[in-house]
Amino acid sequence: MENPYINTKVVHSQIKSSYNIVSTTLGSKYKIARVPYIIIEGSKMQTEIQKNEALRHAKFISYCFNNVNRK
Repeated sequence: MENPYINTKVVHSQIKSSYNIVSTTLGSKYKIARVPYIIIEGSKMQTEIQKNEALRHAKFISYCFNNVNRK
């Protein structure tokens, strides 16, 4: 990895059912990763479970980028 020192945040996608990990540094690549989730028709509880799991994964990825052991 060339530059692991990237500050990121998690935002919900405006058009897709996913969370995006985006850079907060001006001039760098904006979208780092996308964590999709499945919308299950007729089952609000299962959809919420999928959505919460995707959010936890997105937050973990963002945490890893934000907390690199800087030497």
